[in-house]
Amino acid sequence: MSKTANTTLAWSFKSDLSQEEMLRRLEERWPSTWAISDSHRHGDYVAGRLTPEAAARIYQDGPRFVVHLRFSSAGGDVRMQLLAAQQLLIVEVLPLVGAHDVWPTEPLD
Repeated sequence: MSKTANTTLAWSFKSDLSQEEMLRRLEERWPSTWAISDSHRHGDYVAGRLTPEAAARIYQDGPRFVVHLRFSSAGGDVRMQLLAAQQLLIVEVLPLVGAHDVWPTEPLD
């Protein structure tokens, strides 16, 4: 089934790493570019592209972090694209940034 989809999913987690340390790890081991950017509402975040349809942003949120999975697809198998992006985030990105005590949460925006 082909349809347009836009969504943001989020997970809260703890990590002993700073955002700078997370960025270093992701830059060393991830095939696409990661960077630290600034959000006027939520402060600095680490951002990178997971798939052509999905990007991740990691925000500091008090003693924890929140990662947003921003997904936008104009066609194809949207469900499979979203599942692939979620799997990359949970199975590959979160371990790289030392994430533990991970649970789904509401996006900050």
